[in-house]
Amino acid sequence: MPSWNDLGAAFGTLREIDVTAIREESERPVTIACLGEQSALTVVVGLLNTCASRRYSPVGLNPLLIATLSDVSRSRLVGDLGDSLRHADLMLIVLDGREPVSARVSATLRELATLAMPTVIVLGYTNTPPIPAGDTRRAFTYAHVVALPDPGAPHASDMLAEAIFDRLPGDLHMSAARHLPGLRATYARQLINATSFTNASYALASALPEQIPIFSIPFAAADILVLTKNQAMLVYKLALAHGAPPEFQARIREVLPVLGGAFVWRQIARTLVGFVPIWGVVPKVSIAYAGTYSTGMVAWRWFADGELISGIRLKEISDEALRIGRERAVALVETAFERGTAGGGTLSRITARIRRSLSGGKVGTEER
Repeated sequence: MPSWNDLGAAFGTLREIDVTAIREESERPVTIACLGEQSALTVVVGLLNTCASRRYSPVGLNPLLIATLSDVSRSRLVGDLGDSLRHADLMLIVLDGREPVSARVSATLRELATLAMPTVIVLGYTNTPPIPAGDTRRAFTYAHVVALPDPGAPHASDMLAEAIFDRLPGDLHMSAARHLPGLRATYARQLINATSFTNASYALASALPEQIPIFSIPFAAADILVLTKNQAMLVYKLALAHGAPPEFQARIREVLPVLGGAFVWRQIARTLVGFVPIWGVVPKVSIAYAGTYSTGMVAWRWFADGELISGIRLKEISDEALRIGRERAVALVETAFERGTAGGGTLSRITARIRRSLSGGKVGTEER
């Protein structure tokens, strides 16, 4: 879960008014050098290029630079292959854990380590790292190592994608997902969670001034615009990541009938509870999170599969979103209490009032 210290990054979403910038981010060139032993390499490349849901095909040129470790060894990192590796955004090294690492492979790995690039090492068919101790292991202390005991398992592509996103620069994530279908599901989940946290954080930040009655109406009105804009940006990013055409207005028009109430009613409910002083804080933050999460999940299924989620399924998603939203809200509010109490002044007095109200059980009654 993101922490309070992540708020600086989280609020970056609030400045995303330029749709052109998002479109350009989705079109940024990205190169992933995929290196390894042939059999394991073929499996990992397959995981990156395919996924269960594939409404849209990959967009543009495939970003994978594929080479065997034998090719790397022969090139000695000079010539075209060496130049290409140095300009890659990420190095993905794939090893077959069923085979011991030979002296030749160890030497090649040490040579690759001299590039000092963001690196993911994938260990196929094992839980035990086959990388030998000594200089080779120390050379890759900065790498993210992920084991895939069963590369054919349903969760294998998610494990691989999470490792890649952990090392790939953040501004290349959307472009990588747009080009490689195997990354799309993980990108969608991470984006939905991050944007939901951003909206919940914003709802909490605006909830404190709303505890002063004179500020309630302006802040509540502004919240609708900010949170709804963030949801629209979330929908657009999900569309681009899944390979949809980049016309913003068309993508929003396309998805609005699918989203239905998920896109609107929770924002109205969130605003209404914002007018209720003190005890409305946790429900308000919960609904901001849940509304964004539900919107993201519905849009994700639409752009991934063209799936129209049933009313029953939407209710299940909404209930789960509210449960998660309450957990996030309580954690954020408690952190705000700690910061507010330590800071003193008006914020300290406001948070002290909220704490007294929470201890009186009003929120618990509301949440039931």
